[in-house]
Amino acid sequence: MYTIYTIFFRRFNACITKFLPVSLPGVPDPDTTFKRQLLMCVKLTTVLMITFLLQASASSNAQNISLNRKNVAIKYIFREIRKQTGYNVLWEQDKLKADKVIDARFTHASLDEVMKKCLEGQDLTYSIEANTLVIKPAPFSLLSKVTSLFTDIEIKGKVIDEKGLPMPSVSVLIKGTKTGYRTDENGNFKLKVPNKEAVLIFSYLGYKSQEVSASQASGMVITLEPVLSDLNEVVVVGYGTQKKANLTGAVDAITSKQLENRPIANLGQGLQGLIPNLNISIANGRPNTAPDFNIRGYTSINGGSPLILVDNVPFSASELLMLNTADIESISVLKDAASAAIYGSRAAFGVVLITTKSAKSDKLSISVNSYTAIRTVGKLPDVVTNPYTVLQMKNQAAYPLYNPAYSPALVEAARLRSLDPSLPSVITDPNDPTKWFYIGNTDWLKEAYNKTAPTYNTGVTISKRSDQLSYYLSANYYDQQGMIRNANEKNNLYNMRSKVDLNLTKWFKLSNNTMFSASSYAAPTFIDGNYFWNINRTNVTDVPKNPDGSWTSAGAAVLGAVQQGGRKTSDNNTFQTTFSFDASLIKDVWSLKGDATFRRADSLSRSYEIPVPYKTGQDLAPPLNNSTSATNYNSNIKYDVVNLYTEAHKKLGNHFISGLVGYNQEHYINTNSIASRKLLISNNIPSINLATGDQNVSENIREWAVQGLFYRLNYNFKEKYLVEFNGRYDGSSRFAPGQRWVFVPSASAGWVVSEEHFFNPVKQALQMDQFKLRASYGVLGNQASVREYDYLAVLQSKKNGQVLGGVQPTYVDPPSAISSGFTWEKVSTVNLGADMTFFQNKLELNLDKYTRYTKDMLVPGKTLPGVFGTPSPTTNSADLKTDGWEVKLTWRDSKPVGGSPLSYNVTFALSDSRTFITRFDNPTKSLNNYYKGMEIGEIWGLQTEGFFQNAAELKNHADQTAVGQADNRYQFFVGDIKFKDRNQDGKVDFGNNTVDNPGDKYKIGNNQIHLPFSVDLGAAWKGFDVRVFLQGVAKRDWYPEPSNIYFWGIYAQPWTNVTAQNMDHWTPETPNAYFPRVKAYAAEDSGMELGIPNTKYLQNAAYVRVKNITLGYTLPKSVLKRLKLENVHFYVSGENLFEYSKLKVKLDPEGLAGAIYPFQRTYSFGMNINF
Repeated sequence: MYTIYTIFFRRFNACITKFLPVSLPGVPDPDTTFKRQLLMCVKLTTVLMITFLLQASASSNAQNISLNRKNVAIKYIFREIRKQTGYNVLWEQDKLKADKVIDARFTHASLDEVMKKCLEGQDLTYSIEANTLVIKPAPFSLLSKVTSLFTDIEIKGKVIDEKGLPMPSVSVLIKGTKTGYRTDENGNFKLKVPNKEAVLIFSYLGYKSQEVSASQASGMVITLEPVLSDLNEVVVVGYGTQKKANLTGAVDAITSKQLENRPIANLGQGLQGLIPNLNISIANGRPNTAPDFNIRGYTSINGGSPLILVDNVPFSASELLMLNTADIESISVLKDAASAAIYGSRAAFGVVLITTKSAKSDKLSISVNSYTAIRTVGKLPDVVTNPYTVLQMKNQAAYPLYNPAYSPALVEAARLRSLDPSLPSVITDPNDPTKWFYIGNTDWLKEAYNKTAPTYNTGVTISKRSDQLSYYLSANYYDQQGMIRNANEKNNLYNMRSKVDLNLTKWFKLSNNTMFSASSYAAPTFIDGNYFWNINRTNVTDVPKNPDGSWTSAGAAVLGAVQQGGRKTSDNNTFQTTFSFDASLIKDVWSLKGDATFRRADSLSRSYEIPVPYKTGQDLAPPLNNSTSATNYNSNIKYDVVNLYTEAHKKLGNHFISGLVGYNQEHYINTNSIASRKLLISNNIPSINLATGDQNVSENIREWAVQGLFYRLNYNFKEKYLVEFNGRYDGSSRFAPGQRWVFVPSASAGWVVSEEHFFNPVKQALQMDQFKLRASYGVLGNQASVREYDYLAVLQSKKNGQVLGGVQPTYVDPPSAISSGFTWEKVSTVNLGADMTFFQNKLELNLDKYTRYTKDMLVPGKTLPGVFGTPSPTTNSADLKTDGWEVKLTWRDSKPVGGSPLSYNVTFALSDSRTFITRFDNPTKSLNNYYKGMEIGEIWGLQTEGFFQNAAELKNHADQTAVGQADNRYQFFVGDIKFKDRNQDGKVDFGNNTVDNPGDKYKIGNNQIHLPFSVDLGAAWKGFDVRVFLQGVAKRDWYPEPSNIYFWGIYAQPWTNVTAQNMDHWTPETPNAYFPRVKAYAAEDSGMELGIPNTKYLQNAAYVRVKNITLGYTLPKSVLKRLKLENVHFYVSGENLFEYSKLKVKLDPEGLAGAIYPFQRTYSFGMNINF
């Protein structure tokens, strides 16, 4: 400023001096003083004017504004205006859309330029009043309004990606219309819109859609931000994360989206079918039933399941029941040994990694999730309830052992009541007038179960993220009522989680992850396997109560036991807290991490049993039964986990290398005790102290520990050539000191073929985006079947059954024999895989082929002489091999429909595996045991040739005595099953029951699950979303076991119910019926007649199930704004809605045992609200 003043003043002074007149006409000459004064005034005035102008110029320059922000709200720009210029901005809320988002790219822009940008398309203007910008409606112009209605406006612009590269084929849709365009190969677009108020929607698969007003889009460069695609997705792996594109092992993952809005009782339910070769089975529909997890098929003769970790802490399948599914962020499944080796011995058959949610937004976020569900019983077998038909069938079945089972008078009474149901169902037994006889028509399955049962679930989460402190808090309540009628069965679960991250410095973070869970289950004591057996075994002619209101024998066993027979309660509390730290020793290069977890769990169960009195006749007293009892069970768990590991990574040009090394230690102690006593003094106070019988008390203490050193090393070149090494030096307390440690290494490699120049023609021809090949090999130890003290010769004390001197003497069993080589099973896996994407990542294909070897399996050793005094020791002397494959195909796309993008996706998954025994000590290859070459699940049986239709056919057929019933009164007769004499030796038998001499048996099927598949369909449009999830098994054989009365019915025993399918039986008039002539006990024993697997009754257990259908709606933003909410989503959902199978009986294809707590269908309504 001083320089400007100086230069200007000198030149101005010279000019004034030169042109100022010395004298004026008619005016006396001024004196010299005056001239100097005049000259000074002119100069001073000029200086003041210049100063004012310069200050005005400076003020104008100060009003220039600089701001470079994408997708920023207008009201935020106004705050920047006040900050940079001092002007306040005043507007009316109902006139200005202050939340409207624009791209603010201003560099020394004038205030007017910025304001015009902010007010574009809103028919507003502004004026400056004092130090305030006042926004007001623009003057009305009728001409401009009319002109705009008839004049299309041409809009030009360009679309680029986050790297600044042009994006061809981007969809540009005029909102609210069907008019759409696509950008050219250089990302340019040019289209005509009806007016400046039109809104353009820019969308491209894998990128976030963006809405821009036409007035803003013209001449602009639109930048689309990528959505985290599957290839760029970060997948959780052992002790870290990796980009999916850089994975070399067999890893699959899902996010919380696949579990949302489903009325699932536990995580296992929700995961069924979602991930190829993650096989989850649930034994029954009882509340709090833990699922069974399996990865890639059969594991070991001794069993084995994957290691499950939640936030890097091991959980059992039953412990997963206390996990709130709404807390889950992602789930990764490590399938091959190379991926799982870092976890060591317990990861021999894969790993399931579950990561819970953390705070994401820098704004306080409150979310409420709630649903109400109604459950109904799924498939139940149909039974015949006509009393006349039932007694007739039972008489036929019992002949000739009982001749008859029911007298003609009773059968006649049943016939009359079948014709007239108003007749009494309880009559005096004509054979014994002191007793009642029942001719009812009770469907005990319908009597036992409720038509519906409710479920309620409500959860709340609160989270916030900042540079210093981040937290995620959640609480959830789950209430499930049981399906047993009048049972007052309840399953309640409360859980809470707190995750806090505290950044003490820029390089050091402390975290805490605390979880608390409290569950309670209450039900009648008698709801067990026998109860469900009895439901179907109880005769339909029986009735629940006698005419005098007392229980009948059947009613007391089925209904009375539930209402009056005692109760059991179970309360479980679990507290777990994890303290961790993350130290960035060298930013983005080297870090040190550690965590310590402490879990304390206790369980208390109490139960008591009270016999339910019943009467068999009017004047007969209830049978005397005082077998009352009370039982208490208490369990305490102390479990501690420590991890310490360091990780370093560095990129040097085209080379990237990373390494991790760490230490893990776990210590587990479980102490449980059980006390019971019979003969309660009072049924109203079922206390052990108030019982008079013998008191039985036992205690069990289990303790184990593992330690391990683990490592991982990754290298890639240009993300084209990928190599990874994982391993662990693992130690377990379950083995003798000399056998406790094992080293389990693995290696994997990947080749991104699509990055090679020679592959470009193929990429272009197939429109392929990525093609990666993977290969891996690894070895793991397995200790799944080894108990805590199996390596020790254990002495067990027992009470002798005799009473000597008034007491039961104690004796000790001889110690068990222990093999000197008792050690780990070894599991190795070879995996080959390929990942491909096509059509701009719309289509993704994942393929894997694997072979898993399980060696040195622990099996009983060679039989020792009886004088040895103890069973043979367990030795590592068996092997097996599993071959399998899996495929996953996904299509994702988005199309403009009705002026808005319709996004949809389809995922299809299919897998299979087969397992063979490759070593087993069975030199004779007896079919009663494993043998070399055996395929796991094979079913050996007989071939059938229909039924014997006449006596001549029976006489001329091969002798079937060896496969008939032991009771001669049940010899084969006309109408019975006819087996084929395959070896043509004149008899049907099992030979030596060996592979080489099986008689007439041969492999007729396999009971293992083959070709499990799933189809996941989803779509979203204008706030609506729908999902349909199908799951099933394409190949499985099942032969109904003899005890399965749901299938065999009266063919098992004459006292069981007559099933609907039993009516399709052989008679001379129905020679081609499904079942043979009615014959009890034909299916009671596995070694005779129908109990022997055969081709006639081998069932096709394949099925397809509509696992879930969910329909949802999200409120539009305009409504949310008025409600001052972030998001509101409503949904209706159905679980296990329908299944199709070719089973001959109405059984759930996942619950073939029949005598189980039935599976249920669930219908729910829920909502998610975010504040």
